[in-house]
Amino acid sequence: MKKLTRQDHLSRFFPMANVELKFGINRKRFPLGIVESSPKKIFYRNEWIEVVCEKKSIDQGVIYSLSLTNISSKHIRITRLRLPATDGIDSFLEKVSPRRISFLRNGYQSWSTARTYRISEKPLRPRFKLMSLATSNMANLPSNVPGMLSSDMYSLITDLEDGRTMLAGQLPPFNQFFYIVLTANSRKDRSFFEMIYDFGRQMLEPGKKVKLDGIMIIQGTRPQVEQMYFHYIREKMKIQPSEKNFRGWCSWYQYYNKITPELLYRNLKAIKDRGMDFDFFQIDDGYQKAVGDWLDQSPPFEGRMKELADAVRSAGMKPGIWIAPFSAAANSELFRFHPEYILKNESGKKLKASYNPFWKCFYYGVDVTHPRYAEYLREFIDTIVNQWGFEYLKCDFLFTAALRGAVHHDLSLSRASVIKKGMEIIRNTAGPDTKIIGCGMPLSAGIGSVDAMRVGPDTGDFWIHHTAKLVRTGSMFGVRNSMKNFMVRSPMHKRLWLNDPDCIMIRDKGTGLKPGERQSQIDAIALSGGILIYSDDFETLSDKALADMAMIDEVSANCFAGQAIAVDVMEQELPEIYYNTAGYVGLFNFSSTLRRRTYDLSSLGLYQEGRLELEDVRTGEVIPATEKTVIEGLSHRGSRLFRVKSTGL
Repeated sequence: MKKLTRQDHLSRFFPMANVELKFGINRKRFPLGIVESSPKKIFYRNEWIEVVCEKKSIDQGVIYSLSLTNISSKHIRITRLRLPATDGIDSFLEKVSPRRISFLRNGYQSWSTARTYRISEKPLRPRFKLMSLATSNMANLPSNVPGMLSSDMYSLITDLEDGRTMLAGQLPPFNQFFYIVLTANSRKDRSFFEMIYDFGRQMLEPGKKVKLDGIMIIQGTRPQVEQMYFHYIREKMKIQPSEKNFRGWCSWYQYYNKITPELLYRNLKAIKDRGMDFDFFQIDDGYQKAVGDWLDQSPPFEGRMKELADAVRSAGMKPGIWIAPFSAAANSELFRFHPEYILKNESGKKLKASYNPFWKCFYYGVDVTHPRYAEYLREFIDTIVNQWGFEYLKCDFLFTAALRGAVHHDLSLSRASVIKKGMEIIRNTAGPDTKIIGCGMPLSAGIGSVDAMRVGPDTGDFWIHHTAKLVRTGSMFGVRNSMKNFMVRSPMHKRLWLNDPDCIMIRDKGTGLKPGERQSQIDAIALSGGILIYSDDFETLSDKALADMAMIDEVSANCFAGQAIAVDVMEQELPEIYYNTAGYVGLFNFSSTLRRRTYDLSSLGLYQEGRLELEDVRTGEVIPATEKTVIEGLSHRGSRLFRVKSTGL
């Protein structure tokens, strides 16, 4: 492992930099030359920009602190700052062949693909632009080329031969978007490594100095560097996640947007009659006339929102509601009568966010920096929280506030800062006691602004949507991709926020999930320790489903006290060994149709001392945990859930 010592000269790693500026509709790249350097500090400069980069050595690596100043006499619009490394990945992870590398891609927002890639694998770009718009970062799309890999916010690069892992990651305050790019050639054992700041089209007046987000580069084992990185962010930002998990009900996956007050009242009564101790009851999409017209209800809900919130509170739960505060559907009055609120490009063309089949129209982003829209945002949040009485806000489709190419009213803000400004308005209006859950949100911009964050694409009562192969994306909704993402993003839980793995569906009738697939969803969500949201018709649940629910509640509560780890995440796309430090492990069968599988569980010794054995949570069967643990009775896409016990040294 290469150690970055205090004597290492900064310019050895980053001997060059370049900046991209916007002039009219044209973007130009300008090199930044080194004008002064020392082991701890380096100055880059050209006629427009000065960048100062300082290095601080920490245990297992370094932290870089950067600032950028407009040294010209004119206003400039900055789009990107690029920092390429001297020797590619070898600058930081010595003597590693690209052939042995596994690269973790953390997608841009909640729904974006999160998984690992080998150099030989192709990071697939969604086939259609509308799918990319809704699920990917248009400024950092997957390459569609083997060996050309990128990630948002942070990445892990692991040498699969010896487990050495490097983490490169963005640090607070998360005012820019940040990308890690690795291009590797396995035949020539060469690589290109670069880190990029994305400002959007941020305008800087003459003399304006901007403090950039820091960069952390550390090495160690994968669990070590992940824990160190996310712990540092939590401490730096003084994040205090809830000490109690959220548990509740949501209307979406049972009724989608075909809801009525009567359906809600029936479930509210069934939940109360069955003695379910839920924290909240969430009304999802379908109560509003159109997305964007939040104070106008559809006919069944007209004038009844406060009544519903009061009824939920009387049943002993907090009333929750779904909103998409930064979006406007094409069929909304907001879109028709307030074109000045809609995000446009430099040619004045309205920017489509994507198409939503439930809304049966295109939808657009709104400019949260426009004073009049900010006024409307405060008005409807105040109405929802302080007049209707909702205490739990599910804020969805938040990526639409920062569409690529948008020209915002406030040109001084980066794309990331635009989202942060919008969330600040929501938080200040809703008050500190209102729970805010982010979804469809650029992850880095949400740190510090939400209580919980959806960390995967929408789930469903099916394994994967039939159009997945057509659109070619890991962001397609369904249980498979939802599980993959929240497993990969497990280290964020209780460090940045509470992870939302999306709803769990316990119904065993009227579902497109096979029994093994249903069990995998149940086991993975329980093991994650994330917030627990049921989305079923509670009037019709079977005794088996309710028995499963009791098991889920118990395991989830125990696992909330621990930390979930996808043990084999660097080895394969969809992890099959999912461990929680509270003493549970799930073994999944995603890659084989065989009912008998062998798992290497030797790495569990990193977390629990002594000789380990597995006790099946459902059957009580006891199995030794070894390098070759044989598991029987696995269905394809199924799982088995075990308690992990120490039996002595």
